[in-house]
Amino acid sequence: MIHDLNMTDTEYAQLVAQGYEPDLELELMALGETQQEARKLTRIVGMVQNKPPETDEEWEKFMQVWENE
Repeated sequence: MIHDLNMTDTEYAQLVAQGYEPDLELELMALGETQQEARKLTRIVGMVQNKPPETDEEWEKFMQVWENE
């Protein structure tokens, strides 16, 4: 099944490289989250699912997603 995730192929590829799971975003939206909030939470899960941020650069990226998305 194809879902419109409201992003370009390039954006999608970048997010997938960071651990983004589109199915999780869709599940969060089904539970009542807005698309913006679901995407933010999905990106955060993808960033920390294998290991927590360790370097300053990783923490900066994490905080950028947490605060701005």
